[in-house]
Amino acid sequence: MPKVSVIIPNYNHALYLKQRIESVINQTYQNFDIIILDDYSTDNSKEIIESYRLHSKVSNVIFNESNSGSPFKQWKKGVDLARGEYIWIAESDDWCELNFLEVLIVEIQGRPNVGICFSDSNWVDTKGNIGKDLSIHKKGFFKSGIVEIREGLINHNTIQNVSSALMKKEIVDRYINETVEYKSCGDWRLYIDILQNSDIVFVGKKLNNFRWYHNNTSNKATENGLWISEGVKILAFSNAYKANFSPRKLLSISKFWFNKSKNFTFSKRLQFQSTSIFYLSIFILKSLINKLSIRGK
Repeated sequence: MPKVSVIIPNYNHALYLKQRIESVINQTYQNFDIIILDDYSTDNSKEIIESYRLHSKVSNVIFNESNSGSPFKQWKKGVDLARGEYIWIAESDDWCELNFLEVLIVEIQGRPNVGICFSDSNWVDTKGNIGKDLSIHKKGFFKSGIVEIREGLINHNTIQNVSSALMKKEIVDRYINETVEYKSCGDWRLYIDILQNSDIVFVGKKLNNFRWYHNNTSNKATENGLWISEGVKILAFSNAYKANFSPRKLLSISKFWFNKSKNFTFSKRLQFQSTSIFYLSIFILKSLINKLSIRGK
């Protein structure tokens, strides 16, 4: 039984795919298997993937007959196939240092209540050149998941690239179904759900290379406002409200999300602000009900 199941979900990343797969296969820590999923790519991804089908580390290769429309449907498919104790979703346009697993597996195994362990990343372009460092966290830490939600995840996806993260499968299994309704923020929803009842470790070493400086899914979602509409929905329907926020903090959260739409056109701004009001109202109501129930115990 592999200790880690590595899921490589791919869509039209033939340009980067070989580097991605090789960076996994050649890890210094070798107790893993690889699940490669292709979401009906139209480039030559299939040819590259097929060249690895018979590799001893590859346990599954699946090609979709049509595009799923959401990366998180692919994540769920991979998680359902995974046999390892830990899950690593290694995005097909990223790559990692060869000691990535060796370092993270020590950190997560040594702390039984850790649900997510992730490393720092280089932010790179299409050619692999390192660009401006946009990492939120700079120094390594170990903390309660609830603290991370209160301090950061409530406003930002502080685990900025899933390729940098190792997650405990038994916890991922509980929440992966909730991600498939999202097109952009399913990862954020998953992290919040996992960290309700587990701890988090951040390794302050740049062991991952996040190909941010190209036209990726995250950039598109920021530009078209999907990040806003799905972000406030996460607040309303995840368990984030159980973090027991003060009234002042709830007001601060509301202002933060409401102001996120100010750079869009007037019509788009109205659309996003009405969506924010709706979902933030649900979030605040749940938060207040939860706070009252805690006091009543």
